[in-house]
Amino acid sequence: MRKERYLLVRAPYDKRVASLEPLGLEYIMAAIKAEDAFCMIHDESINSPCFRFKRLLKVIEENNITIVGFSIISNIAHYVLKELHKLKKARPELKIMVGGAEVFINPEDFMLEDIDFVLYDHGLDSIRLAVRNEFAGEALKDCTGLAYRDGDVWVKNEKGEPISDYGLLPDRSHFYDNIKKYRVLAKGTFSVMKTAFSCPQKCNFCISRQFNGCHYAERKVDDVVDEILGLNNDKIFIIDDDFLVNKERVLEICNKLIEHNCYKTFMIFARADSIVRCKDIMPLLYKVGFRDMLVGLEATNDETLDYYNKNSSVALNREAVKILRENKMLCVGLFVINYDFTHKNFMEINKFIKKEKLIWVLFSILIPFKGTVTYEENKDKLYKYEYKRTGGTHVLMKPEHLPMWLFKLEYDFLYYVNYPRIYLASILGTFDKIYKNKGNKDESTVD
Repeated sequence: MRKERYLLVRAPYDKRVASLEPLGLEYIMAAIKAEDAFCMIHDESINSPCFRFKRLLKVIEENNITIVGFSIISNIAHYVLKELHKLKKARPELKIMVGGAEVFINPEDFMLEDIDFVLYDHGLDSIRLAVRNEFAGEALKDCTGLAYRDGDVWVKNEKGEPISDYGLLPDRSHFYDNIKKYRVLAKGTFSVMKTAFSCPQKCNFCISRQFNGCHYAERKVDDVVDEILGLNNDKIFIIDDDFLVNKERVLEICNKLIEHNCYKTFMIFARADSIVRCKDIMPLLYKVGFRDMLVGLEATNDETLDYYNKNSSVALNREAVKILRENKMLCVGLFVINYDFTHKNFMEINKFIKKEKLIWVLFSILIPFKGTVTYEENKDKLYKYEYKRTGGTHVLMKPEHLPMWLFKLEYDFLYYVNYPRIYLASILGTFDKIYKNKGNKDESTVD
């Protein structure tokens, strides 16, 4: 057993809609344990907000932790930086490392005095090499996607090659030990898994394509099926940006699951055009257990969709919603609120939701994430652009046609009008009654 002992921390976030399994940290923990080192996860989001820092110190002391790693996404970066500053001050002997989505895109922003290591590689080989060498010595020079301090100077290594697999499965022990604390509003507890990397699309506002060096890659079908079979949970959330990208691959996965008599309940992200392209295999998807599709509808007019470089249309969106409805699948409509919206645009979204009979909807004010085309086009127009304001609920640029306060009020109104239905569905157990997969073992596979 190696001398360094690792604690991976997930900071608290807004979990009113969902509290999800910390998949990224589970992969990191699996990589660290594979090198015969002690590692555990501390998820602050599932614990009481009272005495958070004292609880963290207690966990560190009780487990003799020597290296603490923080996972950072944009809107919690401010909290993490404050937390690790306090931690470094209270326990200066601790080594601090950071990783996660925001660190991957903008690693230079985290090369700070309180931080010892910045991780931004595509895969896990680099961190395994660092763990193998106790995060010390000449080996650090060979760790791709790693920045570290050499005296007062930061050394930033280049990222490694894009990947198509992590080479190991996530360590889900923390999730299973705390499974009752993770849930999606009105839908229950989902295991989270990943079957592909990056995204083949080029939406201007989306940061996801930047991952894996903008290189879309898929895991092997057999590996995906084996992981699904091995999950000790009947509900699975596949977080690929668009699970339906490769129709033939989806067919193969479904047929193999049926061969193994595996019928679970799946939730996925899917583009409208992919849904339309996969129209003929929707009965098969339903049979296997696909009940939930989070669809980036984004807007209710083609001009806005063109601005987003969405490569879609309102007609295509409507067709996708119709296909899901006809196949008894739930369409979770995702909408992005642009800064050129008028009162009419906000009302058009409500009319669209009502006409298409959508129950589950999510709204986000356009976030010009640093590293996207949208950020570069608008960086001179930003208003109070801070990490803590990048959660999709804050106004980050001056609206073109409405006063800022009215624009925000119109946005809030979308939730006030639409979310009572979701909470009612949660109370009545609507989704479990309608979408629960019972399987149909008598049907044959589909070619």
